Amino acid sequence: MLKKSTLAFAFSLALSIVFAFSLSGVALAESDSNNPTVKITSYKKLFTDQILGIGSGSGTLISSNGLVISNNHVIYDENEQKPLDAFEICITFNVEEEPICKYTARLVAHDKDMDISILKINSKDVFGESLPSLNFLSYQTNAEPKEEDEVQIIGFPGSGGETITITKGQISGFDTFNDYTYFKTDTDFDHGSSGGTAYDSAGNYIGIPTYIRSYAENVGYFLDIREALPWLNQNIGKNPIANIKAENRLRFELERLKKANNELKYTYPDYPKLSIEVPDGWRFYSVEDDGLYAEQEKLTESAGLGVYLNYYQFEIEDGYLNKLEEELVKIKDNYPDFLQEEVNFNGYTAFKISYTYYNQKQYGIYLPYGYTLIGISYSIGLDKDEEEKQTKAIDEVLSTIKLNSVPITNPDLSDTIIFEDPGFSVTMSDDWRIQKNMSNQPRNLLAEATQKDNFDGYLNIYYAQIPKDEKELSTKDRVDDKTEYISNLITKKDDVILDGLSGFLYTNEYEGDNYQEMHKKMTIVLQNEDFEFTIIYDDLSENFDENFSDIESILNSFTFTGRELEMKGQYDFGTFSNTFSDIQYHRYESDITELADKGIVNGYPDGTFKPEKLVNRAEALKIILASKNHLEEEKGLGDEIDFSGYGTGGRIFKDVRANDWFDEYVGYAEEEKIVSGYSDGSFKPEQTVNLAEALKITFGVYKIQLWHGETDPWYKKYMDKGYELGLIGRGLIGAGQKLTRAELADIVNDVYNDATSSYSYY
Repeated sequence: MLKKSTLAFAFSLALSIVFAFSLSGVALAESDSNNPTVKITSYKKLFTDQILGIGSGSGTLISSNGLVISNNHVIYDENEQKPLDAFEICITFNVEEEPICKYTARLVAHDKDMDISILKINSKDVFGESLPSLNFLSYQTNAEPKEEDEVQIIGFPGSGGETITITKGQISGFDTFNDYTYFKTDTDFDHGSSGGTAYDSAGNYIGIPTYIRSYAENVGYFLDIREALPWLNQNIGKNPIANIKAENRLRFELERLKKANNELKYTYPDYPKLSIEVPDGWRFYSVEDDGLYAEQEKLTESAGLGVYLNYYQFEIEDGYLNKLEEELVKIKDNYPDFLQEEVNFNGYTAFKISYTYYNQKQYGIYLPYGYTLIGISYSIGLDKDEEEKQTKAIDEVLSTIKLNSVPITNPDLSDTIIFEDPGFSVTMSDDWRIQKNMSNQPRNLLAEATQKDNFDGYLNIYYAQIPKDEKELSTKDRVDDKTEYISNLITKKDDVILDGLSGFLYTNEYEGDNYQEMHKKMTIVLQNEDFEFTIIYDDLSENFDENFSDIESILNSFTFTGRELEMKGQYDFGTFSNTFSDIQYHRYESDITELADKGIVNGYPDGTFKPEKLVNRAEALKIILASKNHLEEEKGLGDEIDFSGYGTGGRIFKDVRANDWFDEYVGYAEEEKIVSGYSDGSFKPEQTVNLAEALKITFGVYKIQLWHGETDPWYKKYMDKGYELGLIGRGLIGAGQKLTRAELADIVNDVYNDATSSYSYY
């Protein structure tokens, strides 16, 4: 498996009404102290203890000790329907410069209907210095804004650069949202000014920029601050609420970034202890556990450089590099001037790629260093006046990159990984290793595991809130939805249990990036109240089958410690691969596997199912009755049938004897008038069953209602019902067609699944 080679940072917001505000415009007048409008970034704490910026916007200081009014949507996680966990505050002390981002805040109160929130800036910044007394605005206003009055919106719009911005316009009307009054304005808006400051021409604080209509230009809305007065007066004195772990992590990251920019250098404390220095005029935009990005800002076309640390569980060797080579080939095919060469990078062997993309030359350097693959990326403009300057600036930084630890080929990783929140542990098998996700992307990834010398497979564990539209669905409905459009489904199971957590499982096969390179992917989803674990094992098909026992062992080691469970200690995940050696790619592969997983069908001693072997009357009867019995057990109504009391002992059919394995099934079916014999007194158990007979038995066992009239021929009503219920698959063209084992499995599994989902047959 090849890991990511780039970092991505994205804040997005997509609603029919977009939370918005402000734009580039007129610079504000300088002040001796701070400007009352602040910039806010809201962070989510991940279960790996990383934090991720989710929301951004603006706010207004309303007290000298740091009380801030903003929008609710700036500080709120819509997916999880709760406030975010930590808040960064940037204060402008010089309007010609970027704000100072070394402050954190805590949530005092919020109201979703009014879309308002109150934050309190902490009394100490990330370096332990006291918060100064701040300029602020009074929210207790006597102003009475009216249509055509001038309005100014102040904030930090996404399209307005890094400095504070003012936009001017007028009040063009009024509107109501959630029973609260909003001013309508023709002032241009951008999402970064959400929660910012709206002034009238006299300098009164009159509203909170909140909405922009996504389908109309120059129509924005800001909340009349007078509407919020009762709520503000009621909540402003409350004690702030803090997620201490998230806040401490934010303080650490802000301090790390600020210190790197103060010193113009950064050294990673852990392996490979990479260090980098940048000259005056450069700035670190991000410094994270697995990479950083810096940029030279004084050139006409700025030069930027990213460093990425990809940590593996084993030494970076030829297998990993071959997978990287496959990825690079895809780039090579799209860019005619693509060049790849081996280089000496500060004393180490690396390889370098380059290609032209639009008006820039893209460069990438890949350096295998023990168990870490270090990636360096940058771009150079093609404008000749700037190219030489950019190249010189980049080369100057590249020359400072040092690796201050000797290469380590064997990382110190435990066989067992333990999490406290969510509480679980899992132990690897044999030559597998697992480690905690070192990045905040993907945000829901907890841990990733790989197998030695296996460069195609991975086992990942994720944890996330259950999507709102799926919370009320049964596990069967959820797995059916997930697999509805999967063409090469191998198996699915809707009653999985791992150490008491219940959920579902499905396995599918797909073609990988290389032609005819088949992969198998197992997905297990386990519900923990409003959240769920997702365990994914993805590998080449041949590796998947060979690792069957390893994955079973790993799943059986999963231990949940989050809370008390009724089924604690129970495990049942059935099979997640082909049960039989001869059904791979068979059109009824998933039906056979599902029935086998329930114990409804069996194979042969040599591990085969023989899907195209014709099925006889005795075998068909047993399979259909066994499926109905399993259904009754699943329903938990106690209506399972004990067939042992129905043996015929040869009393009914001359060719069914007491010691025949099918005697009791035939006896039950005959008593219930599901089957009958022939005129000569025989049952003919070895006779091949045809489609009409199989449907008749199935409808009788499942008590599916049929029209009671006579038809000619006799089987017409069974065929009609079969077509109505979608039970007659491709290739079944007539009532007298003899059925194979696979075709019967398809019919029985369809009836079983329909019955469990709707009970429409009862």
